[in-house]
Amino acid sequence: MPAAHNKRKYSRFQFSTEVKISLGDNRAQDGVLINLSLGGAFIETLPPLPFGARVKLQIRLPGVPDACDIPCIVRWARSGKGAGLQFEQLRAIEVWALSRLITTLPPAFD
Repeated sequence: MPAAHNKRKYSRFQFSTEVKISLGDNRAQDGVLINLSLGGAFIETLPPLPFGARVKLQIRLPGVPDACDIPCIVRWARSGKGAGLQFEQLRAIEVWALSRLITTLPPAFD
């Protein structure tokens, strides 16, 4: 069987930190970010996030004084596994902080 084609545009890096995820109705839930890239993040959270949901990921990034609220869309979700989030809009300071951060991180593996 041929290997699955990786459709990711950006490389992922290991980085674990606590985050908050806000859903459209303003309820928030805790989660743990497991890895990230310039395009998105993988998080573990319960209850699972619904596929296709628009959420805000609240995360503290090194070099940014306040927590960042990054709009995302849930690109995949697996019960008990977590969710893949795609960043929808990053501010310049968030791109700068993520770019700087990932240069210090080891690559993530599937």
